[in-house]
Amino acid sequence: MRKLGPLLFLLWGLALAVQPGQRIPDFALLDPKGSLVTLSNLKKPAVLVFWASWCPVCRAEFPGLHRVAEETGVPFYVISREPKDTKEVVLSYMKAYPRFIPLLASERDRPHEVANRFKVLGQPWTFVVDGEGKVVALFAGRAGREALLDALLLAGVDLP
Repeated sequence: MRKLGPLLFLLWGLALAVQPGQRIPDFALLDPKGSLVTLSNLKKPAVLVFWASWCPVCRAEFPGLHRVAEETGVPFYVISREPKDTKEVVLSYMKAYPRFIPLLASERDRPHEVANRFKVLGQPWTFVVDGEGKVVALFAGRAGREALLDALLLAGVDLP
């Protein structure tokens, strides 16, 4: 019965999160150049990845996600759900992943607050969003390459 606890928590979290077919919540975060990124000016289709700098699963997953970003040209926005991840920590971490677009705190929003709006309960959580800003796929935990590519097809991406 003890082994069911984490599984039940994950299933409960998935049930609460923004679901496929739903529009993603609006937010206002800054890109590394200081430009405001919101739902209305988010380049779509897109992938939004909620992560934390201390997360071992994120560290293991990011190289594969980055390869998909390079191969497809789809924007991958990465949002730390860890309140202690400062701008400096995030930008330093992202130097290894130049195709990722880290989103940082603005005067209106903090990244962990945006994660709460998406009802993200862990990391990494990955949302694939179509051209209308609707979720076509959600991955709680590691997103496999083939499943991610399938989700990008559903989002309307012409894969190479």
